[in-house]
Amino acid sequence: MQHRQATVIGSVLAVMVVAVTVSLLVALGILPAYNPGFSQPKSTATYVPQPCPPVDAKTVDVTTLTINVYNGSESVGLATEVQQDLEEAGMTVASASDWPGGIYNGEVQILSSKGSLTNAYSLAQVFPNATVQIDGSLADDDSTVSVVLGKEYLQNALSADEIKLLGSDKPITAPSDCVPADKAEKKEG
Repeated sequence: MQHRQATVIGSVLAVMVVAVTVSLLVALGILPAYNPGFSQPKSTATYVPQPCPPVDAKTVDVTTLTINVYNGSESVGLATEVQQDLEEAGMTVASASDWPGGIYNGEVQILSSKGSLTNAYSLAQVFPNATVQIDGSLADDDSTVSVVLGKEYLQNALSADEIKLLGSDKPITAPSDCVPADKAEKKEG
């Protein structure tokens, strides 16, 4: 009887030691947590063409813009890091915070009002592969421009020295698939 008790208790203790060890390895990030895959929501993102910049639009000096920087990724502190880089280049950042829309699946999205598309396309020079969209929550004459850093952001914004060399009054090239601003679907911010 004692032999059987010792075997049962020993087995239970061995299983508990293994469970605690595995739990600690997962908690410390050494082992990945189990992810069955079905708990991830399916992407419902649809392609929205960019609005065309105004005809014959020319870039403005990006250091004159008021910018909001949003972290739409899972990287902690990304918006603050980019804010510091932009301010080092002489740009004005009004706020840096998490994107209220949650996770942005793209790289960089620049949002502006319909009347501020020139500002948005000027700022897009700073972020390679950025897309420009109209923010439906802004009044048409609001000059604020927002930058949403997505989970695919490669931290490839221009350096402070490169930003200072951008200048202004350069022709803005419209994206090949853009639509007139009046027909562009507004993104609610």
